[in-house]
Amino acid sequence: MELAQLARAFAATVQASLHGLQTLEPVLQRERSALSGRDPDSLNAVVRDKLAELKALEPSIKARDRLLATLGLQSGIEGGDLLVERIGDASLAADWSQLTELASRVADLNDQNAQLANQGQRATRAALGILTGRPTSDDTYAGLRRRATSAAQHTLGRV
Repeated sequence: MELAQLARAFAATVQASLHGLQTLEPVLQRERSALSGRDPDSLNAVVRDKLAELKALEPSIKARDRLLATLGLQSGIEGGDLLVERIGDASLAADWSQLTELASRVADLNDQNAQLANQGQRATRAALGILTGRPTSDDTYAGLRRRATSAAQHTLGRV
């Protein structure tokens, strides 16, 4: 694949990911509001939206990773940085920089939401412990491990 073709293919994945993350960011902000408001119906709806956005974002990330692998480059930001440098296009470099910054913001927002969710879960377990008289360490499901699902495989900080 010649450099111009490679640049176009890479730029297309960058644009698709930019669009996906720009769409995902407000969903994560809504998720934060739903977690703070403790509204289960709203939270369920936002989580469905979040999973749909992540699923829509996945093909552009996989395509970019395949492209980088074809060139013998590492997937993710490191390989993308090297390829952008190799291509030497200022517009692509600006888009790539915007994408990596947005990915970092989205990852931070997702981490903050995870902390809110964990706090809510701990508070709920403590309340159940008080109501049932059982210590929270005796949680029925505490010993069970969750199976990795497609939603658990998404890494928001990865572009």
